[in-house]
Amino acid sequence: MKEIKQALDTITQGMQSQVPVEILNAFGNSIADLQTKSFGTKSEVGMMFSSIEVINENNQKVSIDKLFQGKKTLVSFVRGNWCPFCNIETAHLMSYYPMLQEKGVEVIVVSPMNIEQLREWKRELQMPFSVVQDEDLTLGEALDIKFELQDFVQPHYEMLGIDLKHLNQTEKAELNIPAVYLVDEEGRISFRYMDVNYGNRLELKEVINVL
Repeated sequence: MKEIKQALDTITQGMQSQVPVEILNAFGNSIADLQTKSFGTKSEVGMMFSSIEVINENNQKVSIDKLFQGKKTLVSFVRGNWCPFCNIETAHLMSYYPMLQEKGVEVIVVSPMNIEQLREWKRELQMPFSVVQDEDLTLGEALDIKFELQDFVQPHYEMLGIDLKHLNQTEKAELNIPAVYLVDEEGRISFRYMDVNYGNRLELKEVINVL
């Protein structure tokens, strides 16, 4: 099965050749700043996963733990369809989904992007699993993975046509750190992957190995 790192490296190399150096430098400085901060203190392995409400594909608010239905669940936090690394991760999830199901694991993808766009993204990629909106990034905040994009990098996102306030329907340009949680049947976190460098993503064979 094709691994994710090669695809991520291809995207990174493409950005380095196509995106202006001042934008790349701003992105790098943003990541470096985030690396000095602490995240995930409310969602460590062994803790219960949050029961915060999200918006499901029927545009209904529901506690995310109700979506687990007593199953082991892989919860993947992505930024949105505008993020090439998130598209790679989603394709990786789709590739591993049959194997995860064989292990009794369901998958839920979480994004702050509005649910209409998420549903369209799901249709375009033919995702076989659920997508939900983290409205106002309240779930990300409860898990301690939310952050506000730094002032010095926001204009560079906008130069690339990425208006986070519009995409996420928020007052601030906020994102969740790319993170993946494996939640057991009782709603307890049994595995966590988290990296402020959005160019790095979980290799799902790591999850398969612990199931």
